Amino acid sequence: MKKIILILLFSTQFSFGQALQSQPVVKIRMQDVVEKVSSQNLSVYQNALKVYQAKKSISVARGNLLPKLNFWRIISVPFNPKGLLEIIGDIAPFLIPSNWFQLKAQSQLYEAEKYAYRALWANEVMTAKALYVHLLFDRNLAAHIDQSKAELKSLTSIIRSHEILGGAPQGASTELEIRQLALEEDARALTALIEEEESLLVFMMGFETMTKIELEPVVLPDFESLQPLDYQNYVAQVIEASPEIKQYDFIIKASQYVKKTAQFSLFGVTNEARGTAGGIFDNVPIQDGLGFGTPASIQIAKSQTEMIRSQKQGAEETLKRQLRLMVANYNLDLQNFKSLKRQVELAKAVNDRLYSRLTLGEEVENISLIESSRNHIQADSALFSAQYRFLINQDKISRLLFEGDYSRQPVVPTQVGNEGKKTKN
Repeated sequence: MKKIILILLFSTQFSFGQALQSQPVVKIRMQDVVEKVSSQNLSVYQNALKVYQAKKSISVARGNLLPKLNFWRIISVPFNPKGLLEIIGDIAPFLIPSNWFQLKAQSQLYEAEKYAYRALWANEVMTAKALYVHLLFDRNLAAHIDQSKAELKSLTSIIRSHEILGGAPQGASTELEIRQLALEEDARALTALIEEEESLLVFMMGFETMTKIELEPVVLPDFESLQPLDYQNYVAQVIEASPEIKQYDFIIKASQYVKKTAQFSLFGVTNEARGTAGGIFDNVPIQDGLGFGTPASIQIAKSQTEMIRSQKQGAEETLKRQLRLMVANYNLDLQNFKSLKRQVELAKAVNDRLYSRLTLGEEVENISLIESSRNHIQADSALFSAQYRFLINQDKISRLLFEGDYSRQPVVPTQVGNEGKKTKN
């Protein structure tokens, strides 16, 4: 019995291992990231459905202007004279002002939902593109660490030989070996980070969990051909292009109709707007009919509008702060590029010279070897980091300006199938 169980366990593990090995490797480009996130990302799709629902809410509000038949309300009239007023709301709903206000409010909230969707879509695309660049950087860094490990291993071997022959003090190779072990630890940590980044990118692109991806390299920026940016040249364009700001504009317009609904509540109200646009107006109490609470409801509606205006102002200041920070980082990397490039050249020259001296049998201090190796690795890493960070900052600025990949309009479903899949326009 135990043998059978062991055989089954071995077969299961072998089959699982075979499945992992047979998993195809998907080659992707940066443009594939944009397309896949736009069409397959779950967060994007869920918010696209919110836009779909907001659009259908307009149809509901428009339908509320048409007559409808409520049999139970009709037969209750002889027993409840007030039911006659309710029948008027069924037969001639277009006579009730709140129904018209509701239609106009829903139209504004639909536009707000579209802009909120576009902002979320742009954020998801930007995050996925940044992850793509980070993944490329970390893989290049891992290759560089492997190269440095090989160099340190060679140096350690040479020093150890000199120790045996008496050309170097005993224990001279120990410090280099410690540095080598530290690099191996960094490499393992970086490998785990790369796996995590790859898994997240696979998820954001809508692939199956076990999918393996191979990234096409990106063109690194030519710093020498670029010029610094001026914050003042872009701030107005960022505010104008922002879907977050446009979203608030339409919500403010919708709030005016909520206030009017409270003002004309004498003729009846409708609750069809509940839950729309995240339920932003659900906390505005509106009496169904004339009552002493109507003035308070109007004041609450006004304060809600003022709160939205304040949120809009906060969003504008946040965009300005983000733009200022990105422009500063962009210009900083431009200014530092020549210095970073020169550091790489100098660190490599020093490292090669010490290595050559050591190979020829000359005495070289251990501290010099360790410092030279560390400086070489740090200089290369700093240059790599600046190049890839610059790409990410460029893309973030494009997202704020809604240029390049962000100039397109994300897809909104025209209908929802039985399996919950969206139909593209």
